[in-house]
Amino acid sequence: MSSGLLSSTSIQRAVVVLAILGLAVIFVSSVWYRIQSPSLVQETQTRQQDQQMMARIAGLMQEVEQNPQNIEAITQLASFFMQNQDWDKALSFWRRALNVDPDNQLALNQAGFTLFQMQRHAEAREKFDRLLELNPENHQGHFNLAIIYKYYLDEPEKAREHLEKIIELDPDHPDLLERVRQELETPAPGEGI
Repeated sequence: MSSGLLSSTSIQRAVVVLAILGLAVIFVSSVWYRIQSPSLVQETQTRQQDQQMMARIAGLMQEVEQNPQNIEAITQLASFFMQNQDWDKALSFWRRALNVDPDNQLALNQAGFTLFQMQRHAEAREKFDRLLELNPENHQGHFNLAIIYKYYLDEPEKAREHLEKIIELDPDHPDLLERVRQELETPAPGEGI
């Protein structure tokens, strides 16, 4: 053989080195593309999360259909719809929960909040009133009623009573207590003019 020709071993080595370099270039360019386009990764993750959530919702719906008394499945569905601000659906499931257990404090509070979001303040008040009948020390129920009375039902004295009750209960919620104090200092709409 002549010295100018490459041996088959040298050719194989060159091909392997080129293949490895080619894979390295592909890998580096892929990483670079993902760095430059993070939305691609986020979109894929979001799509997977959405699919998982939809499967979870479908499972819960099937459970409620098979066992209409399953309060846990009903409240999970209601909470899901609240998180997605689908107030009509959330309310329908909170009502289902209350049909199963009329004294369910979580369902009463969340139904009241949902009604509040739907601007159905008088109905929301009814839910919070019932919640406080069952648990007069529920500081969140008092706060929700205070806001409704003060800003939406034009009954500032009732609002003040509920705010003062929260101070009396002294819950371990510094942020809530600060907000209560601010509400007590702030005149209701139309007051102090």
